[in-house]
Amino acid sequence: MILVLILLATFAFIPMLRSALRAGVGVAAAAVYVLAYLFAVVMLPLMFFALARFAYSVFLRPYLRAWHINRIRNARYMKDVIRRGKGPRLN
Repeated sequence: MILVLILLATFAFIPMLRSALRAGVGVAAAAVYVLAYLFAVVMLPLMFFALARFAYSVFLRPYLRAWHINRIRNARYMKDVIRRGKGPRLN
């Protein structure tokens, strides 16, 4: 998957690299451009996924766990209320 992204980025970056080399920027600067572009294509999505995983583990997972526990607890309380309501009535 990442290799496919790198190949697509390289294919998209070739025209800019050729124009930079024709303008006399130099091979070293062109290499820096390539590395910066590859960093943007590969590392930024990986950082986004790491940040999303952290946000899920800190914020969303505890909320979902508490919601699920309360859902089970409320169902148990409702069963208890129904059971008590079916008993003998004292007027």
